[in-house]
Amino acid sequence: MDELAIGTPLWVLAPLLLVALLAAREIGVWTHRRLAHSRDGEDTEHDYILNGILGLLALLVAFTFGLALDRYDARRELVVDEAAAIGTAEMRVRLLEGPDGPRLAAMLREYGANRLAYGEAVAAKKPPLRAVSLQLRARIETETLAALQPVRTTPLASLITQAINDAIDIGVEREATHASRIPTAALAVLVIYALVSAGVLGSALDAAGRRSRGMSAVLFALLTMAIIVILDLDRPQEGFIRISQEPLALLVESFEATPLPAAANAPPSPATPASPAAGGSSGP
Repeated sequence: MDELAIGTPLWVLAPLLLVALLAAREIGVWTHRRLAHSRDGEDTEHDYILNGILGLLALLVAFTFGLALDRYDARRELVVDEAAAIGTAEMRVRLLEGPDGPRLAAMLREYGANRLAYGEAVAAKKPPLRAVSLQLRARIETETLAALQPVRTTPLASLITQAINDAIDIGVEREATHASRIPTAALAVLVIYALVSAGVLGSALDAAGRRSRGMSAVLFALLTMAIIVILDLDRPQEGFIRISQEPLALLVESFEATPLPAAANAPPSPATPASPAAGGSSGP
């Protein structure tokens, strides 16, 4: 079920879901004709049942949509927070005297470029970029601790330590939020309930002597669209609704526009295939 909900393209899921709803409606019609016996008041009973089922379906759709939208908003806000945290950390480490400041700034610029690439990548390409991020974080932490030893008792050390911790912690939180999806069980319940509702609708319409296949198809198309939007919101950088990486892109552009001193040149990073040029950044 996980692979079906996450790995299947939306343009494949949409027609499959619509066809399944239409088929469930016809099954409802067939079941009513085979099993039901006409009696007074049957139409009213079907109306009560149908109204209750459709009301609960609307609540399920709204609940699941809320889950997806909350995750989308959290991912979008974390992009802004991470860009701000990396920018702050890069600015503060440049306050260090000697080669330590430019060297740490270059590492943070490389890290910023990696985080931009991570945000733009689809789910299948994120694990290698996440591994690069882990290596860069370890290097930044080690180099920061070494560079702060001479000034560890000064307010500057606290400022830099806090900024580095924020940049790293937000990155970890962002990766966890990317991996957080709507529970598969919730999606399964929504789809199953939608199919049952389609069957009950077909039975109710047949009991009332109305076919209304055209209007039913419109209703199912709208329901399909709502479910597909829910799935799309839960797929960052993969569907039609994507999270803008502009804050990180602007940060990387600003890094490229402000060259570092020549002392920022560092040996090739073991986490990336090539080292960044002075004033630039390298992709993962």
